[in-house]
Amino acid sequence: MPAASRVFVYGASGHGKVVADILLARNIAVEGFIDDDPRRQSVELLGLRVLGDCNWLAEQAQNCSVSAALAIGDNFARCKLAHRCVAMKVELITAVHPSATIAASAILGHGVVVAAGCRVNPDAYIGDGTILNTGSVVEHDCRIGNFTHLSPSAAMGGGARLGDFSWLGMGSVVIHGVTVGSGCIVGAGAAVVKDMRDWVVAVGVPAHVIKEIEPVFALG
Repeated sequence: MPAASRVFVYGASGHGKVVADILLARNIAVEGFIDDDPRRQSVELLGLRVLGDCNWLAEQAQNCSVSAALAIGDNFARCKLAHRCVAMKVELITAVHPSATIAASAILGHGVVVAAGCRVNPDAYIGDGTILNTGSVVEHDCRIGNFTHLSPSAAMGGGARLGDFSWLGMGSVVIHGVTVGSGCIVGAGAAVVKDMRDWVVAVGVPAHVIKEIEPVFALG
């Protein structure tokens, strides 16, 4: 992030509060929130106001260096927003809470959010736009795709894989070496002990597929 960049949080919601708190905990000066919902204009969170929408942010980016941290929980919406920001020449911030532990050999993509208490261990790879929520664990050699979400206390064992746009529910576990495909949803508290195909919902211990998901491909 350029030293002179103006910093905003894109998304004025509960998750937006979390993202703003991460930046403030790192002593990053946040000007305010951006949100495209007209009902949230001029709302104040953590003492920071919603300053405008996408068009307002684009105007700011024409005149100076602008950076934004993505604070949209939905994986697909977050992907669209990331592409929009890049097109507007808004730099995406990777926000890491100071209490998170990130191994020196781990790689974090652009626009990643790592919340308080997370652990990312050696040689893990975290794709662009991913959310590692409070207390989640990514063990050694894991590979996590783009625009995924690990909910609070979700954990991935060593060498596990998570496909693009997949979501692990609160307290769920993917054991070591297991692959969860793209576009999947794993329910809260589930334990994934064998590979999961793309675009399915799984729940339970051990996790079992309960339904298919219609694949989403048009994300630009």
